[in-house]
Amino acid sequence: MAHYDLIVVGGGAGGTGAALTAGRLGLRTLWIEKERTPGGTGVQSLVSVWQPAVSEGTLPRELAETLAARGQAHYISPALDTPSGCPLYRRDPGAAYTDTLRRWADAERGLIGAGVAYTPEAMSALLVKLAAEAGVELWIDTVCLQAHTAPGTDGLRRVIGLTVDRGGQRERVAAGFYVDATGDLAVARSTGCETVWGRESRDAYGEPSAPVEHEFRLNGWTLCFECRPGPDLVALPTECFGHDGDSAHISELPDGTLNVNLVYQLPGEVAWRMGPEQAREALLGNIARRWPRVQAAYGLEGYGITRVAARAGVREGPRLVGRYVLTEHDVRAGKRGSHHPDCIAWTDHAMDRHSPDGGCLESEQGPVGVPLRCLQPGEVDNMLVACRGASFSSLAASAVRLQRTMIELGEAAARFIAGSRQAPEQREMTR
Repeated sequence: MAHYDLIVVGGGAGGTGAALTAGRLGLRTLWIEKERTPGGTGVQSLVSVWQPAVSEGTLPRELAETLAARGQAHYISPALDTPSGCPLYRRDPGAAYTDTLRRWADAERGLIGAGVAYTPEAMSALLVKLAAEAGVELWIDTVCLQAHTAPGTDGLRRVIGLTVDRGGQRERVAAGFYVDATGDLAVARSTGCETVWGRESRDAYGEPSAPVEHEFRLNGWTLCFECRPGPDLVALPTECFGHDGDSAHISELPDGTLNVNLVYQLPGEVAWRMGPEQAREALLGNIARRWPRVQAAYGLEGYGITRVAARAGVREGPRLVGRYVLTEHDVRAGKRGSHHPDCIAWTDHAMDRHSPDGGCLESEQGPVGVPLRCLQPGEVDNMLVACRGASFSSLAASAVRLQRTMIELGEAAARFIAGSRQAPEQREMTR
């Protein structure tokens, strides 16, 4: 059985931050990804645009600037020259990465600031290259089937190994530490860690925007697509479904193609019940319903759809109930999480629920801090969770789930684990 210092499960944003940082810090690292290429939602779901938000991670800047230097990423700002007056995010030659760390370009008019748009395939190729350079062993087409545990200290358990399916073959691997960076918490749930789905009741954490009773309602799913001048190259269903608005988030990619995110299409809980294949068909039907309206609103009548994402963009799934749960109170408190001693990531993105009763609540007191304890399960002492399923309430998760913040969580997880290997007593510091 192969043994590593760290096994990172999940090739999305959190896994990227954890695996690359750990490799660079000298940890013998195995990085496991179920798809055939890393990159997660940004690559598989074509969510290849980073919204403006505070970020102190070093890896996101490196990725953006490396791709920009190659012409495979650029910075975008809102242009208001559309028939509807809705912003279309065009390349901004005068912008730099630092401009993307400021949420508002014009708060009075509600204009979001500069963002980063990248070519999905280029991002994936860069991650593979950086992993190899850092000495990280990357296993693609590999699924975690089961996590194995044994008694640890202070009544906690330790993960002692994983059984994985690697290209149809079962293998057993082990490490001193683990990071669960999967959207469905494959490792944490397998170890029996406490998790929660949906919206907590108001009594759970006293959040003023929470429902009175617990609700199985999840942030919505979206199927992104790309378009450029010319005919449609993708056949859409003749049956149309769901929401019929003309709103979208449209961004210019480095090759001039437009990335279209219809923002809200299908309630998350409905999509989870349908399953990925049936949900994708429903989302395609919603694209068929709305695309003519979007074309008219944004002046894109001569544009055709060139490709649709391989899988839907999922914003919310199960979430860990860890040693600290980030809530709406933290978002409202802002001030860089100064009420916590152990913040390891920051964002000033809004609480943004994509649902029929959605809406945004901005972090008016400044950036929100995410404590390390949000990554730490209460039941296991050698595993961290660094993904959208970390220990957040449903409301708080809607603010911190974006890619750069997840990369930053992964970076912090790797640094903490590297320090813990040198000084095991550090693992006690937040208990």
